[in-house]
Amino acid sequence: MKLLEMSTIDFQEYVKKNDAVIIPSGAFEIWGPHLPVGADTIIAEEMANRLAGRMGWIVGPTIPAGDSLFSWGPGAVTVRPDSFRNYLEDVCMSLFKHGIRRFCFLNPHVGNVPMIGHVAAKLKIEHGASCCLFDWWRFIQPLCSKEKILDTDGIMSHGHASEAGTSLFLYLRPDLVRTDRLIRTEPKKVNEFPDVQVFWSIPDMTDTAMVGDATTASRGKGEKIVEKALERMAAFLEQWEK
Repeated sequence: MKLLEMSTIDFQEYVKKNDAVIIPSGAFEIWGPHLPVGADTIIAEEMANRLAGRMGWIVGPTIPAGDSLFSWGPGAVTVRPDSFRNYLEDVCMSLFKHGIRRFCFLNPHVGNVPMIGHVAAKLKIEHGASCCLFDWWRFIQPLCSKEKILDTDGIMSHGHASEAGTSLFLYLRPDLVRTDRLIRTEPKKVNEFPDVQVFWSIPDMTDTAMVGDATTASRGKGEKIVEKALERMAAFLEQWEK
């Protein structure tokens, strides 16, 4: 159920029985020659809707654009961290005042994670709310490895707009995939010290707005990722503190 499509009476009835909401967030950024710039936001909404259907929960307002400074390019839209954090906090506090006490954030864009964490901490410390975050692309990597869904466990499968992301779109939104543009792109540079964080942008690593191998993607792989991820997410939420 989407709060966007509910009447105020239906929402009141929901809150009498449940105190949880799923809030999707994403980004507008360069995402290869074959996928839309709003890929993260689309994935967040698609998965949030499926997860809500499985749990009987509602999906709150989507936060559509985030901090995309490191993935800047044609079509990208970047939001200042303070703007994102304040907007998200206002959304959550509005829902809190109506009786929502559990906030499940579903976010595929790594640039948003620090701000979501800050909002979650304030909700917990200042208001006693419970929060969890499904950091989508990081969340699915061990699942794909365990189930042997993709060709490899490395950057060529889990890189930017590569096998994992393209497979998901071939399953969830095949109408948005330009299959005539699927390519393979090796990163221009590799950090030889993975224990040290470096602040490279996507353009630093690639000239094609992607890193990895989109040519190995398939609808079947995308379906497996979705189903295994939903199983794992639902398993967590079913035991989550109430």
